[in-house]
Amino acid sequence: MRILAVDDDPTILDMLRSCLNAQHDFDLVCAETAEDALTMIRQDSTPFDCFLLDIILPGANGIELCAEIRAMPDHKSTPIIMITGSRKHDLMETAFRAGATDFIFKPLNGVELGARINTAGLLNESMRREREASHTLAELTSLMKIRRDESFDLNVPGVDDLNGFENKLLRLPTGCYAMSLFAVKLPQIRNIFDTLDPAEFCRQMVRIASALVIAVEDKRCFLGYAGNGMIVGAIMSRTRTDPARIQQDLEALLAEDALTAQGQGDIGVDVSVRSVSSQRLWSGLSACNEIRDFLGKDLPPYELDLEITENAFSF
Repeated sequence: MRILAVDDDPTILDMLRSCLNAQHDFDLVCAETAEDALTMIRQDSTPFDCFLLDIILPGANGIELCAEIRAMPDHKSTPIIMITGSRKHDLMETAFRAGATDFIFKPLNGVELGARINTAGLLNESMRREREASHTLAELTSLMKIRRDESFDLNVPGVDDLNGFENKLLRLPTGCYAMSLFAVKLPQIRNIFDTLDPAEFCRQMVRIASALVIAVEDKRCFLGYAGNGMIVGAIMSRTRTDPARIQQDLEALLAEDALTAQGQGDIGVDVSVRSVSSQRLWSGLSACNEIRDFLGKDLPPYELDLEITENAFSF
């Protein structure tokens, strides 16, 4: 496993080299600044498998670096483990929003760090296999073959396929959150799908997803395309989400989109937003299972080893 560690403390880097290279036989590359790290990532032809980022760095800090890495196509799901001596919740929350996978606190424990990296690596490998097994929007358009019920990557920032959506929920630290689960549906999806060719259907779904991202942009929200012309979402907020307001904003945005308006099937009129459940408190795991139940997916509910999950992703 190739790891890039970024820390301006030579003592920490020496400790990482000793622990990760000698004890775990990882291929460790080190940088002292975010700028040096970004140069290495962009110039290296082989993507890294994991990142260890100190939060406090000279120049751009580790959280800013985390966001830059997460925006790169090759590292949309690469594990990013933040290193920090602070236990401030708001600092960790900011890093999580930037795309951090996990935290480890100073002083570093070599055994714990190795275990965290191995667990993150297993998750990354699992997600890689899922990506290879699923179609991307570009592949679907070129093949001109899609199923109406198929979940795929719309390639819209802020919107994942169903697997990506579920993985983000499962990465939440152990605990319960005030969360509103909702779904955006196209009631006439069968007629729309039969009317449009596959490429145009994909383009219309991209426009709907893009409008939805704007409609919920002031909220902390996870979105995923679930197939059947449906986008599921989870808004994390103590304030109850009003589906009617989201629908109103979404319809207004679609009405302004001339390209969407030109599409056959009257997509803008057909869109509807509804709550998945009136329940307010969810763990990431229970939210995933509720969404699956709502979608009627013929899949078993998630049954994770909670002890491993807590160790891997707790803050």
